[in-house]
Amino acid sequence: MNSQLYAALLPLALAAALAVPAVGYAVVIFAMFLLRRWVVWLELKPKLLAAGVSTYLAVFVLDYVTVGPPSDRPTWWEVVVLAPVAEEFVFRALAFSLMPHPLSWVFATLVFGILHQNAVLATLYGVALSLTYRGGGYLPAVVMHSANNALWLAASLSQVP
Repeated sequence: MNSQLYAALLPLALAAALAVPAVGYAVVIFAMFLLRRWVVWLELKPKLLAAGVSTYLAVFVLDYVTVGPPSDRPTWWEVVVLAPVAEEFVFRALAFSLMPHPLSWVFATLVFGILHQNAVLATLYGVALSLTYRGGGYLPAVVMHSANNALWLAASLSQVP
């Protein structure tokens, strides 16, 4: 197998590690240190960034109207900090750096969606986050992902049990 194939398999391996969150987050954060040169940290492309934000807003409204606030209440540290940092690294930064173009979009959106509770809505969020990464880089994608998770966590906490 050639090195390009190994590189393309790396995001898949790290995504599999995230299936066990406690271990997966540690593995991905360690990998971030080793692979930080592959990350586009901040690179503004206003049209793509605007497309990411507008897509996110449309998906958020669709999610709120069709599903509503979640009933589970995970820890804020996991959903607002660890998950966005790790998932944006694996599903956007590495995917768009190491995978061929069409496969990177499938991985960043569809595989991301399948690994979440509501696959359809998560895939649509994956599109918004991918556009945000392509239009702004890793940092804006993490901020959007964190803000989204914080909003949903706040909504779940405001519900009467």
